[in-house]
Amino acid sequence: MFPYAESSRRELTFQLTTGVNRFNYYETTLFGKDRETVVDGTLRGSFDVRQPWGTSGISLEAATYFHDLGRHRLALDGDIDIRLFKGLSVNLEASASRVNDQLYLQAGDATDEEILLRRRQLATSYRYRFSVGLSYTFGSIFNSVVNPRF
Repeated sequence: MFPYAESSRRELTFQLTTGVNRFNYYETTLFGKDRETVVDGTLRGSFDVRQPWGTSGISLEAATYFHDLGRHRLALDGDIDIRLFKGLSVNLEASASRVNDQLYLQAGDATDEEILLRRRQLATSYRYRFSVGLSYTFGSIFNSVVNPRF
């Protein structure tokens, strides 16, 4: 989408992956499985920009299990790092996901202890996250030079 000469400043990438997953569960799942092998696929697109003021990026990801297309996930992530002055940046990150791919959920009810100690994953249809932070970078100006296509 952009000339190679601009690849260090902005990039638009798409990635399509597929794979086979073998799961051996500790406990029987909601779907009555102790083990299973499933094929999945993921499509991800992202746009990243590097400017004198800082960096920003946004990505969209869709994933599904091919044996049951109703078991899928859709996620949107975004981040921005604003350079306040040399070395110091403020970071903002946010993500939101629609979740319907939790094959691993344990059958039966969770106890209060398991919920409070987060020892058991609970069913959900969404996830969201927002964070704010500060970062200070020091050292060589060349320590972050990497080919972005890798």
